[in-house]
Amino acid sequence: MFLFQLWREYKLSIAEILNVFPDGNIVFFDQKNLILDHIDEKTILERSPYLGGSIKISEVSKYRNYDEIYDYIAERASEKWWKFQYGLSVFGVRSDLKKQLTTIKKYLKEKSISSRFVNQDFSNVSSATIIGEKLVQKWSDFTLISSRDWWDIWLGKTIWVQDIEGYSKRDYGKSRDMQIGMLPPKLSQMMINIAWGEHIYDPFCGLGSLLIEAQNMWKQSIYGSDFNPEMVQLTAKNTGSHNIFLFDARDMAENNIFEKQTIDSIVTEGFLGEIMTKKNISHERISIQKKNLSKLYTKFFSWLQSIWFDGVMVISFPFWELEKKYVYFNEIYDILEKYCKIQDIFPKNSELRASKLWSLLYKRDTQLVGREIFKLKIKN
Repeated sequence: MFLFQLWREYKLSIAEILNVFPDGNIVFFDQKNLILDHIDEKTILERSPYLGGSIKISEVSKYRNYDEIYDYIAERASEKWWKFQYGLSVFGVRSDLKKQLTTIKKYLKEKSISSRFVNQDFSNVSSATIIGEKLVQKWSDFTLISSRDWWDIWLGKTIWVQDIEGYSKRDYGKSRDMQIGMLPPKLSQMMINIAWGEHIYDPFCGLGSLLIEAQNMWKQSIYGSDFNPEMVQLTAKNTGSHNIFLFDARDMAENNIFEKQTIDSIVTEGFLGEIMTKKNISHERISIQKKNLSKLYTKFFSWLQSIWFDGVMVISFPFWELEKKYVYFNEIYDILEKYCKIQDIFPKNSELRASKLWSLLYKRDTQLVGREIFKLKIKN
């Protein structure tokens, strides 16, 4: 069995994992962790670098009591001839980390094993610490989970941790326009993985965040377009690709890319509308944005239907926060009903479900505009 520690948007994280590992069977999940069986370590290590929503992955076993867990850690520690350095993270109904750390240290001392835990301020171990202390290579980072059922206790040994520095380099290394929103690299990866295609087209490419991640995930081909010449130039620069071109999604009937190229997936952050601030956001401005965006998406989806596009589409639409309430883009639901078949983001064998509309939401606390993510097929 394998334990996935989830990103803060846990439903998106789980949806991504289940799409990347379709044979996996859910053993346990909550808002922090997911345990799967029926997958192997080789497959996990091959695909894990391209997971946006998994903080770390551990090989996990179920135990009857804590003494068995302490014995396992002591066995790992006794294999080291130097001082045993380890990290421990705990989750669940009995998640007293300080008590567990002191108990394990005392247990090891009684067995004449010198040890040091790397947890700072008796908090769960961060990815930065795991990487800095090389705990994966030492096989000495552990995760302890106690479920709602008293007898369910799991201990995981970390086999992979997310490359947080790599995300920062890709995000801050790209040419950017600070006046437009940028799709986070992790969310880009998750949307690509939910689509699970090899030939990706982004018709609202912006700065190219999605296409950069598709490149890093070794997708066979990427294509992008945007109505803004500056965005096209920046995306071409950020990706180094010649397959980026100027095009307005409102005139997609003139776009012959599907005649020239093989495209099995459209993955995109749809146009979110004008930039809004706390000073100028209002119901009136949001209504104007909805009308303009409705015209754009009606043309866009009607064109996809006219060319019989049969690939998968993962796309985000805006919603707004005003007066501490969410204002949804209700008009898009009617457009989708007319032109699209909304797909369940979670696999059919999953116990999980998205919203009533089969979408998932993403929004940072400081943002006024969030993203509602759909997985679609065009009605033909």
